[in-house]
Amino acid sequence: MPKHSHSYSGATTYNQGHIHHYGGITSKAQSGVPHNHGMRGITTFNDGHEHNYVTETSPAIDLPDGRHYHSFRTRVEFEDGHIHYMSGYTSAD
Repeated sequence: MPKHSHSYSGATTYNQGHIHHYGGITSKAQSGVPHNHGMRGITTFNDGHEHNYVTETSPAIDLPDGRHYHSFRTRVEFEDGHIHYMSGYTSAD
């Protein structure tokens, strides 16, 4: 079966007077079967630091036209005395 990935982007929660932006492409997963995708990356540099993140998407959320997308919610790694949260949806396949 073919594999696919999704794009994603967004902004973290506002903590300690600032936010960070993030974006990337999920890991590849098999098409046509129940699946999740891995997500890993580094936020933008802001307020003198950046945060790493590693997480996994929800299972596929089907659309009426046969495509699907995924949701995600995670905490970025602790840095500079604080954390942020990121959440959203991937692009549709």
